[in-house]
Amino acid sequence: MTELAVKECTGARATGYDTKTEHIQQRNPSSWRPWKKHLLFFALMSSSILADGSMTWGTTLIVPHASEWGISVNRSATTMNYGILLQGVGGLMAIPLIEAYGRLPVWLWPQFITTFIVLGATLSNNYGAFTTFRSLQGLFGTVPQVVGLPIIHNIYPPEGASGTTFLVGPFLGPALAGYIRASGDWKVSFGILTVFYSLSTLLIFFFNYETYYVPGRQYQRNSRLLSMVGVKHHNLSAGPTLLYWCKTMVIYIFKLPLLLTGIATMVNFCWPIGITVTVSTFVTEPPYLFNTVQSSSLRCAAILGALLGWVYGYWFNGWVSRSSPTTYYTEKRLHGVWAAIITMACGLLTYGATLHYGKHWIGLGFGWLMVVAGMVASTVSITAHALEKYPEQSTVVSAIINAWRTASGFSVGYFQPAWIQRDRIAAVLAHKPPTWWLI
Repeated sequence: MTELAVKECTGARATGYDTKTEHIQQRNPSSWRPWKKHLLFFALMSSSILADGSMTWGTTLIVPHASEWGISVNRSATTMNYGILLQGVGGLMAIPLIEAYGRLPVWLWPQFITTFIVLGATLSNNYGAFTTFRSLQGLFGTVPQVVGLPIIHNIYPPEGASGTTFLVGPFLGPALAGYIRASGDWKVSFGILTVFYSLSTLLIFFFNYETYYVPGRQYQRNSRLLSMVGVKHHNLSAGPTLLYWCKTMVIYIFKLPLLLTGIATMVNFCWPIGITVTVSTFVTEPPYLFNTVQSSSLRCAAILGALLGWVYGYWFNGWVSRSSPTTYYTEKRLHGVWAAIITMACGLLTYGATLHYGKHWIGLGFGWLMVVAGMVASTVSITAHALEKYPEQSTVVSAIINAWRTASGFSVGYFQPAWIQRDRIAAVLAHKPPTWWLI
């Protein structure tokens, strides 16, 4: 396809100034001014943190929920399970829509809808209604997890893209929820979450632009207002585009490198998510008897672990590309997972032994810190490798990785409590490190 004709200004030919080239460059997100990129990135981070952080927002509130609704704590902990699963489903559903209508409308309007879904969860008075709204929240609120990495990949250089895989949302959200709950009931906590979603939606509305850009193709053919509703994003028909990308997505799901990456991601996330979802049920029982504030504060260990994992992943991916530029190949980025796996294994053993023998809670915090640090560090390497291997399909790759991740998060909430009750916590956590090495 040829680019749209651009009128030349008077004197352009005389001075050798190519207005058509300038117009094309203006549509390339990597050429935008820094302030425009930073504002867009700020809006993206607000919704990306909420995508995971809001889904785990209720993990520190499961005991108040169980008490109010007259159900067991283990059942109360399952209110977010279907929402976590539907995050992956929603991400895959978003791919064809993004390709047909652009990233901006598929990001903006589900975020707007999710705001009212969270409000519905806030006003719920029983387990069934609350779980329904939380499930819908997962389906509609997952889009930032899909568009985030491709947007970063388009607006920042490759060496900066890997380091922005920064996963503090699942731990920051529950901590904030618990602190807010300490000064009121759980509805106040979810009401604050609704306010956060409203503010994030406004940031997207004011600061976001369409970032979908393919050199040599007629993308971004409309105004910013039209791009918000997906009108005239490109010159392709919507129907065939939707069908084509549905087929492409299925093909990429079963590509061997991505299939292996997905399985590794599922195992990588399964146990850290299991700790995140179930830790409140352990520390509220003897010998710890934590209250809501103490349980929330324990998550600071996970936040610190995420920061340390990000620092290591950022350093390693920069080092591996600089150290051997003549012999560099994409798979070298995967060597970053070895130190991460060792850290995760040691963390799980520390966490499990501390719980099993009822030792000081510092052991729980230190073990959890190591698990999360390893998870984030390995995720940075895995994601950087996948995006670099398939740069032309960054959105598809991001959605597939997200789906594998959420599938593990959905399953662990069901099988882990029964497994722990049968075999005890130390035996369960001792099985996990060998599984990582096998994968």
